[in-house]
Amino acid sequence: MRKRSQSTDTPIGASDGHGVDSLQRGLEILRCFQPGENALTVTEIARRLALPRTTTRRLLDTLAMQGFVFRVPDRDAFRLHVACFVLGQAVLAGSALVRKSTPVLQLLANQHDMHCLLCVRDREDMLVLVHQAGAGAANCALGAGTRLPIACTAPGHAWLWTQPAAVQGEWLARMRASTTPSDNARAAAIYQAFHDIAQGGTCTSFGGWRPGMGFVAAPVVMLDRSGVVIVGVQLSADLRERRRFEHECAAGLLQAASAIRG
Repeated sequence: MRKRSQSTDTPIGASDGHGVDSLQRGLEILRCFQPGENALTVTEIARRLALPRTTTRRLLDTLAMQGFVFRVPDRDAFRLHVACFVLGQAVLAGSALVRKSTPVLQLLANQHDMHCLLCVRDREDMLVLVHQAGAGAANCALGAGTRLPIACTAPGHAWLWTQPAAVQGEWLARMRASTTPSDNARAAAIYQAFHDIAQGGTCTSFGGWRPGMGFVAAPVVMLDRSGVVIVGVQLSADLRERRRFEHECAAGLLQAASAIRG
């Protein structure tokens, strides 16, 4: 297991006991909306957050008054509204990491006719911050904002490799404590990913997020010691094609990682 000296960071969304409950709940409602979800009902949002339905509606009404969500006509459901778009655009436009990585990933995507991603950690997931596609790449829904589970995908395993031993141990301890075969298999996959990264700089996963979709991921430890991940995406179930892609993609990802890190 790779060890680093940096201290464990506080998970995004963790409370220090001094937060404003209503504000926190409102922000959690906005987090409920995922790419590809056109609208969410009040009941579904309440279920996801384990809140009373009446409380959820009051929070949604407040968010609607401020332009963050709007009610779907003739349905007891809401969609994200323009205020969220403004915030998202401000984040992307103001990010030096996005500006630096976008042309690097676009060049790599063009060279291999594939999809390339830049991912950062957000709670239990890796969040796609940048998505670039080559001209000949098949269509796939992996735009900015897509979430990939840390526990069962190469992007998550690569991010975990960048973390100090305490963070790695916490994730693995949860899985080893589980009695389900899937969690035991995920722990083994993480150990294998660490080995692969130590040997060749990248790790892979196939089908852990969606059937027929594979990832080759390279961890990037930035100068400020934060960890991000760049990813190549494959959309083929053919074993020989997978192996060829993984071999060719790995070298390009390592070059891109060096350019982004520097």
